[in-house]
Amino acid sequence: MVGVIIMGARSELHLFIIWENARYKENKIIEDINHKLKILNIYEIKWSPGNFAKNLSRFYGTKLPDGSFKEKHCGRGPFLLIIVEDTNPKYRKRNTSRGTEIVNINMFDAKSTYRDWTGGGHKIHATNSIQETNHDLTLLLGKNAEDYKKDYNTEWNGEITKLQEDIIGANGWDNIQQLFYVLNNTVNYVVLRNFECLPEQYNMKNHGDIDLLTDNYYDLCWITNAKKVFKPKYRVHYKVNIGGEEVYFDFRYLGDNYYDINWQKKILSNKVLMKNCFYAPDYVNYFYSLLYHVIVHKKTVADDYAERLWLMSQQILNKEYDYTYFKNINFLKSILDSFMIKNNYQYKEPVDRSVYFNNNLIKIRISLGRKLQEKLIIPIKRRLKPVKQLIIKD
Repeated sequence: MVGVIIMGARSELHLFIIWENARYKENKIIEDINHKLKILNIYEIKWSPGNFAKNLSRFYGTKLPDGSFKEKHCGRGPFLLIIVEDTNPKYRKRNTSRGTEIVNINMFDAKSTYRDWTGGGHKIHATNSIQETNHDLTLLLGKNAEDYKKDYNTEWNGEITKLQEDIIGANGWDNIQQLFYVLNNTVNYVVLRNFECLPEQYNMKNHGDIDLLTDNYYDLCWITNAKKVFKPKYRVHYKVNIGGEEVYFDFRYLGDNYYDINWQKKILSNKVLMKNCFYAPDYVNYFYSLLYHVIVHKKTVADDYAERLWLMSQQILNKEYDYTYFKNINFLKSILDSFMIKNNYQYKEPVDRSVYFNNNLIKIRISLGRKLQEKLIIPIKRRLKPVKQLIIKD
């Protein structure tokens, strides 16, 4: 393979996993790793039988039910987690299961060798980048690479530490800070709005749930360990166990037309860390995405939203307006129209038909599914109105 080797600017933390069905070669593999890299720790991890399939699914980000080929191939028993430090990382193109990628070749080539030693397949797992290390280490041990290295920066003492721990969050989250810490190291996301009270308060009285936007919907579902609330595929309403109570989320994703996809990408690429806890849109995208939500996804302009937009506008619009303007939907749309035209964004009908779409204002062609739903719901409401008259008084 030709190409320029990219030398790492500093040492990196990485990991190997020797799944149960490859452990017959563990001594040879550990000895070889010890020659090539600095071993910091080795753990023998045992997942609970009831959570094994779900742990595997959450780790790999794909549905792997009980008895899956992956499970049979790797084994359900205790596996070894080997944490290493690569003091001289080198990056180069390699052909991976996801196509040609630039990877840490010290790790990738070692993984390929160990897979050959153990009969081929995927009974050996290893990280290809520091991003993958953060993902895997956070799920397995609850710490990202930086935090892990603060606590364990000495060479391996030759002992294997035994742990009986499932993937973090397997039985719910201790608190929302723990959930966001894991998301920060595993998924690209933002909290779209109503995050001013986070993380202290996360049950929204006025607006009900927490809206997240991500570029990897399925990873977000698996990692949060969320449960779907409604059966229709287009519904993205979930509940997550946090601190022993159910907290409700909506998972918006690229291409769901909640916003124009190019705008969604911009929101994610310009995200900012808030309160050293969670990611949110930058100030400009927050203002306009909230404005869009208020006039496109809502029937009326709520007072609290109007006030928030008014306060934010003083920094965004370079002109001070009276608060009453922000209760006028036509004024709000004129501001949003200018932003949408400037950025070449389009108004979109959301894929999620449970999201209200103010087509009286936007006036675009909507889907047959939404038309049918509206025709179905309105007659039902009309039929339900007389029911109150049927109550018989004593």
